[in-house]
Amino acid sequence: MHAMQVNTVTRIAHVSDVHMLDPRPSRSRSGYSMSIRFLSVGRPLDPASRAKKLARAMACVARSEAQHVVISGDLTEIGSPEEFEVFAEAIHDSGIAPDRITLVPGNHDAYSSPNAWRAALDGPLRPFARTSAGAPSVVVDRGDVCFVPVDVSRHQPVTRSAGELDDAQAERLERLALDPAFRGRALVLVAHHPPFSHSLTAYQWMNGMRGGARIMALLARAQNLYAMHGHLHYVVDRVIDLGKARIFGAPAIVDDVDGQARVRLYDVRGGAIESAGMMCG
Repeated sequence: MHAMQVNTVTRIAHVSDVHMLDPRPSRSRSGYSMSIRFLSVGRPLDPASRAKKLARAMACVARSEAQHVVISGDLTEIGSPEEFEVFAEAIHDSGIAPDRITLVPGNHDAYSSPNAWRAALDGPLRPFARTSAGAPSVVVDRGDVCFVPVDVSRHQPVTRSAGELDDAQAERLERLALDPAFRGRALVLVAHHPPFSHSLTAYQWMNGMRGGARIMALLARAQNLYAMHGHLHYVVDRVIDLGKARIFGAPAIVDDVDGQARVRLYDVRGGAIESAGMMCG
């Protein structure tokens, strides 16, 4: 009698765009700076509410029993040390082990300084550095799925929100995607910006990711390659050619209604990723 084959499923939880605020803004400037006010236009400057939204989302993640968690950028509003500290406290309080969490920065996380993300990884986010975007060689191996977190943020004026995948990053991803060692396993690029372009050239320059075309071409070649992103603040399921959805975007935590959190879930079966819906709570 043959032993019964057990089909294992790996669950991934995906949250994005937290936009954490410092709960102690500068009194010398009568509160938040003009840059933060500009970046938060249309959203209340309520640090307690934003912290609660992240806490609810992480509680949903814990209940989902996901084996791995992706938080795809814009963790903070402007990338200040104080904002990163508050963000770190919230995910520490979730009780989820740091090695089960992958973080990447977004454009908001680099507005304060070109070294803001590096300083955060060396400081409050140090427990998550091994599984997050930082060192160029990071690959997070979870058996039938591997994550490649990439920093596409760039220091720029708050009036621009672009990202950039440089040649070295693109070439490394190409080598990984075509490496026989990953055959039969899902390989996931985690970046804040989506790789596909906007139809308007000016808007692409202002808000898109430079270098994304190389990733789109690689997605067409490597059937085991997927991308997870944030930035757009809404759910994305982008089909590649005539195949299945392999680019996934998550909604923004900062836009959640008070009392409700939206966490995107995926299941990995046999090296293939499919959406498993949304968990709200």
